[in-house]
Order: sequence, then structure tokens, then C-alpha cells
Amino acid sequence: KELNIIAQDTAYYGKDIALKDGLSQLLTKLEKIASIDWIRVMYLYPLGITDRLINTIKKSDKILHYIDMPVQHINNKILKDMYRPDTKEQIYQLIEKLKEQIDGLVLRTTIIVGFPGETDEQFQELLDFVKWAQFDALGAFTYYAEQGTDAAEMKNQVPDEIKQQRLDKLMLAQQEIVFEKNKNKVGSELLCLVDSVDQQKCGTARYYGQAPEIDSVCIINDCNAVAGEFIKTKVTDYDNYDLIVEQI
Repeated sequence: KELNIIAQDTAYYGKDIALKDGLSQLLTKLEKIASIDWIRVMYLYPLGITDRLINTIKKSDKILHYIDMPVQHINNKILKDMYRPDTKEQIYQLIEKLKEQIDGLVLRTTIIVGFPGETDEQFQELLDFVKWAQFDALGAFTYYAEQGTDAAEMKNQVPDEIKQQRLDKLMLAQQEIVFEKNKNKVGSELLCLVDSVDQQKCGTARYYGQAPEIDSVCIINDCNAVAGEFIKTKVTDYDNYDLIVEQI
């Protein structure tokens, strides 16, 4: 029922055989497969999100309005040190464009804190960005000095204690954003795909804004559906990151 497309950078699909906008071409063909209801694209780096790809997602009935876009950081110096081709200005503009053009967009990202040389000011810049962007989901990690990498040899390695403090501060800010978003969903209706139902008829499902095994879920009490079925639900409450829904 749901096809998840993922790669190291999914937007690079077809570049090895000189395809232009290869991912858009692939998605257009996948849409024609009748048995697939949902197509979810994971792991799109900002530079690969072209106007054509945005338009392909925007116009599709099957490609979910869900974009997993790892930004890693927002400070230009750190992005450069990470060998990321993106800039702060480009990322801000892209997020504005995505939210403006794709209705009901759910935006997920991944961030690294404590990269070598990260100052308090650069971390604050990152924190301000997260509060501005209002991501629907965010994964964050402390930098790990992988042996053999250039970054592991860099000076000004950030102490583990400070890395953890920054991670905790970032995730607390993101938690407040998500809880407020969940609060605002109460009373709304969602089409959910049921993943499992236990013997007590408690169902676990997801609406389009929740990727399997990575995001939060929708909990359905007294569920009369079976796994693999789409059902209409109404959000009645939330439990931290998860939504509590009832079957309509």
C-alpha cells in the first residue's frame, strides 16, 4: 500500500546515467502502478529539490506531501566545513518555497550538533533556525569523530558534555513545537494506514505525515480495521509525540 523511496541522497537518482530530474521521472512512472496508494520520498538533500520535483509532488495524488530534508546545520561556516554545498540563505528560501507551494506539507529534518569548532553563537543560530522553521519532525545527533575523516582531525573538538547540553536544548525546543502542533490537530480528521492491531483491538496507524519506524504514530482504541487498511479517523487527543485517534 505504501512505497518508501530512500537512498543516501534520493534526489541523485539517475545522475549516473545522465538523467535530468531522474527522480521526477521515476515518481511519474511509479504513480501509474495501481496497487500503490502512497509514495513517500525520504532523504532529499536541499540542493536536489528542484522546481520540477516540487511540482511533481505538488500535483500528485499518490506522492505524499512529506519531505525528509536533512539540513545538518544552518551556519554557513559549519556547512562549508561539513562539505555541504548548501548555504543558510538557500535553505531558508527553499523552506519558504516548499511551504508556500505544497499544501499541508510535513517537513522532517536531521541535524548534527557539536561539529568541531561549533561556537555558542553558531549553536544559537541553529536553535533560532529550528524555532523559525517549525519542523514537524526532527532527528538530532551529537557529532561523532569517525576515524579517518577530515573532521576527526580538526582542531577545536567540542567536549562531549557541551555536545549533550546542546542536543538536550535543541530537542526540548523541538518538543515544544511538536506538542503545539499536536494540540492544534485535535478535532481534525485524518486518513490513516493501519500498521497493526493487537488482541485488545488497539491499533497502530499513521497518517501521511508519519513515516514508518521513524516518526510518531496514531493510536486507535477499539479498532475494527486490519493491517494494511486505510481508515478515516478523528484526532481526539495526543500522548507526547503520538496522536490519539478514533475510527469514524
